[in-house]
Formats: sequence, structure tokens, C-alpha cells
Amino acid sequence: MKITAFLNPKGGSGKTTATINISSCLASSGNKIAVVDTDPQMSLTNWNKAKKAAFDVYTAASEKDVYQVRKDLAGYDFVIIDGAGSLSVITSAAVMVSDLIIIPVTPSPLDFSAAGSVITVLQAQAYNRRVETRFLITRKIEQTTMLKVLKESIAQTEIKAFKTSITQRQSYVKSVNDGAAKGEIAILTREILEILV
Repeated sequence: MKITAFLNPKGGSGKTTATINISSCLASSGNKIAVVDTDPQMSLTNWNKAKKAAFDVYTAASEKDVYQVRKDLAGYDFVIIDGAGSLSVITSAAVMVSDLIIIPVTPSPLDFSAAGSVITVLQAQAYNRRVETRFLITRKIEQTTMLKVLKESIAQTEIKAFKTSITQRQSYVKSVNDGAAKGEIAILTREILEILV
């Protein structure tokens, strides 16, 4: 079983949208997927009640719940942790149990600035274990100055960005239901699998 966590304490960075779409893509390939909702607002849990996802959803109310994930969800192929919209001890726990950390960032200085706190947690825990980490650019609009600035800012860190970004599309708000969005998520999921498997 492999664990991936989407972490950025900035709300609106695209964590839950990316979690839903990547998890759905993995499930459509026949994988058994568990998603752990760590956000006190329980956005993903509430979404699941309305939509009935192709994956199982669990909630984690404390860091203890997150530390138990590897043991409690051992029967799954992949576990995806949807990080909270704030920096907390749950963020540290998610870093400790994960095989891959994905930091979603929109082309916004606030998103990238907030991502710095996740990097600080990663650096603080580096003496215990090194965990693969990637930036994921979300809500991308081509040819914008802010996108260029974001890519330059990422290049100044030691963390790579995925080659595939999530483009700003209305279909992501609802679900992946147009061909371009589906293709984008499929390519991104392949990139994730290349790291995990």
C-alpha cells in the first residue's frame, strides 16, 4: 500500500479537487482506494455523501488517526490523504506516514507562501526519513505573468514540480466530465504512479 498526501495549509489551493480526481482515476483502473479527509470542514466527506465516489472515504480528526492509517487501511492499494486548510499536527503526521507529498499551488503568491510551511515541516522531519515531494500547479491559466512567477519560485526550491498541471476548468469543480480534463488527470496520475510504484 502506498500513501500520498495533498498538503498546503492555504484553503482554495486545490487539494480536495485534486484528491477527488486522482483518486477517481486510480479507482477506474481497478485499484482499491481509500481517501482520508483531515479537514475539520469535512468538504470531501460531505461531497462523497452527495456523489457516492468510486473510492472509500474515512475521516481523521486527530494526528493519532493519521498515524494509524497504514495499519487500519492496510487492505487498500493506495491511500490518499486530503490535508486540512491549516497547518497542524495532522500535517506533520501526514508527512510521517506518506510515501509521496504533493503540494498543490495556484499561480498566487499567497499559495506559494503558505506552501513554505509544509516545506518547513518536511525539513524538520528530514532527519527521520526523506519523503518524495512534488509541487502540483493547479488552476493554471497559460501565458499569465503569475504562472511564470510561480514556476520561477518553484525552481528556486529543492522540490520539483509535476510536468502536468491542472488547468483552470469549470468541469473540475463538478467532476471530471470533459475529455481534456480526463486526459490531464490520467497523465498526472501516471506521473504519480511512476514515483510510487
